[in-house]
Amino acid sequence: MADNSRTSTPKPNPKGINEGHQNFDLSDENFPSDGDETTWPTNKTRVSDKEFLRLLTDAYNKREELVSQWSGQPVNFEGEPPKGYALFRLSDLTVHGHPSGRPFRSVKLFIDHLHSIMTETVGSCRCAVCRPDLHERTNYGPSLPV
Repeated sequence: MADNSRTSTPKPNPKGINEGHQNFDLSDENFPSDGDETTWPTNKTRVSDKEFLRLLTDAYNKREELVSQWSGQPVNFEGEPPKGYALFRLSDLTVHGHPSGRPFRSVKLFIDHLHSIMTETVGSCRCAVCRPDLHERTNYGPSLPV
């Protein structure tokens, strides 16, 4: 069931463009982000926003429970990533911008946090970076039963 307490709504697609998908501009000022550019690494290569959005779109749409909670339609992320977030390449791709300074080790691990940004529930986000105590062994905290 979608959370109807949001204060903003993504714009609908023009007829014939990405029908069956919902375009979503993650950089829209109506969707506040907790991203922080000061946490970005200076020694890694930044991946283009276009590629980051493509990877986010693919990863988000694979999470049927999140798609169902949001609108029931697959999303097509456009514009720019959430303010303060960027994707960087080391040997693997890592997402930087979380206010804690800890990176998401993959786009896949960022999806839960992205959903909390979209639904304006960052304060209760349960992603691997916000709540490492809820996740199996990660690089962010002790290993606890799930």
